[in-house]
Amino acid sequence: MSSSTLPPDLAGTIDVLMIDNFDSFTWNLYQQLCLLGAKVTVIRNDAIEPEKFSQLKINSLIISPGPGHPQTDSGISKAAIEYFQGKVPILGVCMGLECLVDLYGGEIAYAGEIMHGKVSRIRHDNRGCFKDIPQGIESTRYHSLSASHTTLPPDLAITSISGSGVIMGVRHRKYTLEAVQYHPESILSDGGDALMRNFLSLRGGLWELNPQSGVLDSNLPPFPVEALSKEIASDPTAKAKVPTILEKIYAQRLKDVASAESTPGTTFADLETLLHLNIAPPLIPFVTRIKQTQLDRPALFAEIKRASPSKGPISLTTSPAAQALTYALSGAQTISVLTEPKWFKGSLQDMLHARLSVAHLPNRPAILRKDFILSRYQVLEGRIWGADTVLLIVSMLPEPLLRDLYEYSRELGMEPLVEVNNAKEMEIALSLPAKVIGVNNRNLHDFQVDMGTTSRLSDMVADKDVILCALSGISSPEDIQRYASENVKAVLIGESLMRAEDPASFIRHLLSLPDPSSTTPSWQNTAPLVKICGIRSKAEALAVAQAGADMLGLMFVKSAKSHIDLETARDISAAVRALRFATTSQSTPSDVGNGPWFNTHASRLSTSTDRPLLVGVFQNAPLAEILHSISYAQLDLVQLHGSEPMDLAHHIPVPVIRVFHVGTGTGADGITRPGAHQFVLLDSMRTDGSKLSGGTGKVVDWDFARSIVDAGEIRRTAHNYSPKVASADDVKAEDDVSAPSTVLHDASSKLPLPIILAGGLNPSNVAHAIHTVSPWAVDVSSGVETEDRLGKDLDKVLAFIQAAKSTQLTTIS
Repeated sequence: MSSSTLPPDLAGTIDVLMIDNFDSFTWNLYQQLCLLGAKVTVIRNDAIEPEKFSQLKINSLIISPGPGHPQTDSGISKAAIEYFQGKVPILGVCMGLECLVDLYGGEIAYAGEIMHGKVSRIRHDNRGCFKDIPQGIESTRYHSLSASHTTLPPDLAITSISGSGVIMGVRHRKYTLEAVQYHPESILSDGGDALMRNFLSLRGGLWELNPQSGVLDSNLPPFPVEALSKEIASDPTAKAKVPTILEKIYAQRLKDVASAESTPGTTFADLETLLHLNIAPPLIPFVTRIKQTQLDRPALFAEIKRASPSKGPISLTTSPAAQALTYALSGAQTISVLTEPKWFKGSLQDMLHARLSVAHLPNRPAILRKDFILSRYQVLEGRIWGADTVLLIVSMLPEPLLRDLYEYSRELGMEPLVEVNNAKEMEIALSLPAKVIGVNNRNLHDFQVDMGTTSRLSDMVADKDVILCALSGISSPEDIQRYASENVKAVLIGESLMRAEDPASFIRHLLSLPDPSSTTPSWQNTAPLVKICGIRSKAEALAVAQAGADMLGLMFVKSAKSHIDLETARDISAAVRALRFATTSQSTPSDVGNGPWFNTHASRLSTSTDRPLLVGVFQNAPLAEILHSISYAQLDLVQLHGSEPMDLAHHIPVPVIRVFHVGTGTGADGITRPGAHQFVLLDSMRTDGSKLSGGTGKVVDWDFARSIVDAGEIRRTAHNYSPKVASADDVKAEDDVSAPSTVLHDASSKLPLPIILAGGLNPSNVAHAIHTVSPWAVDVSSGVETEDRLGKDLDKVLAFIQAAKSTQLTTIS
């Protein structure tokens, strides 16, 4: 070795240089690498002096297994690692791992077990050389020495361990320098070829040059040491290495997110495209919604949770949509939806369905994505799927990542709920500075509940602009009253609500709210509204208005006998508006509450004194014609009386009445779908095959109409619509109209569907119709006309209105 130049076989470019520590396994490694396509050059650990390393041109370096201790038996191996680190990828096997640890100051000592030719299962971090290798692989071990946990240098990270807790792999945190204690080249070791392929794919000396390895992914946690075998579970030293539940969930969510993010259509770039296309539903401000409470009680975060790691299955068959709507109508300010699939049995679909079910309430709750958020991807994913806020768990996230996710959430318009469990975490949350901080009474590392956790931390937010929330374990009014006295502004309740037979009653019990004095919507406490359709002139409009009509229908269907032109409609509008201006009360209508879509709109209109309203009636007219008519004639509402698409109502700037043409077995499908038109009208389908209604003199089967009202606006089951249609001649005031007809099976809803009843009504049968059907409003045209059908008979109009207004609505029993 006295020559100053390299031997000829080392002078050129070397693909893989392997330093042999005088071990027979070196040749197994050589064969494995060659079969994988590598060109390997092998030298003994005393073949050249370290001073000649600078002359070597190598692409990668491998330190082989070998007998003895790295301080006495590894020759130039440690010097080679020191020289080539940061320049080329380096892999150590068995003695190679011990050389690496010893070089950085770690202790190599007795492993606590002698493993010569024995097989052990190992767990790993799925990064670097272990990328995409299955967990629990069998490894062949030939060693009695190992690296010590307690003295492992900070530059090195544990990448794998045996079931007994012995370190089976380490990696440098910066350099492409990795090592394993076992023998991947052995025929008894699983995944050996995959590990070697991963190593051979590395380029350069830094992990930052190899992003595909996942080593520097800031979202990844320290490698969670998996649970030890039962035989040593009682050993405190070994037990300290057991991962917490939180660490296990974190590791699983990393895999879940990686899978989702790599799937075409759901990549981060795909989600950003959806965001820019405004696919994400509109947000509501989380902080503002929390503050909208009753009687100074804490806000309610009502949770949808099918299962949990600590309790197992809780309510696996619960419909998130139905549960969310129940929570919303019971006064919840926020609905928390678990979206973690493995332990909590949740999904993004659960959150979306919950969001959609409350979307059309006038003051819907905020939607919280309750999950183990560890990347920007999940934050954006939550926004796309309908979240108003996301949960950030301080104990799970490195502080730089926590701050990044907090700021990113705010960039997307979502103020996060930041979860803490101790004073240190509270200090971090306050430094963000978080506006909503939840104290989890359940320690996520062991899932033990301590109800005093929130109490102990409450003083830390005193006099700060922070909403303090108590999370987990709350199940009684006393719990809530205690927290309210400690300045807690919100409580999250999950398991007890999910197990409650009647969540609405349980919420009232928890929040000490009085039972509602009445479950009847406000529109049922007033007489039905009356719409007189087919108004032809200004004089007729004023006369009908003064008779007490609530709505006047102006016919823009050219084929109708009562059709009027726009100039006439404009004259009628001017006269009616002048009348309204002179007679409308200045009193503010009462609040109708946070009810479902159709009930809310019906109750608002029933309590308004700004009447009569002008309704323009159209049938399959172009949108441009409808919009021009609204503008020119100053219409208050539009009635779509044809087969218009449901979504057309979204483009009409005034409330819309949609007509459902009821015939034998058809006509009521989709009648409770909210969000487009504000009101529904039932009319009898013609027999001319047009599938339209009106002008036939036929009466909708009133029993069937009543079944639609009673089935309610909120329906959890399917219904079979097959109405019976009777003629006007068959239905008179004195007749029995309770002939058999198909009735919807679920009539238990406390929120009846408000409908406008039309079809064959007249002064003699309208009272009976109202008594039977209990509609929100009634609509008449030909039933109050003169004998020559050229105008309205005011006596009939008065009789019709008086009969309608004097009839008491019947409510659901």
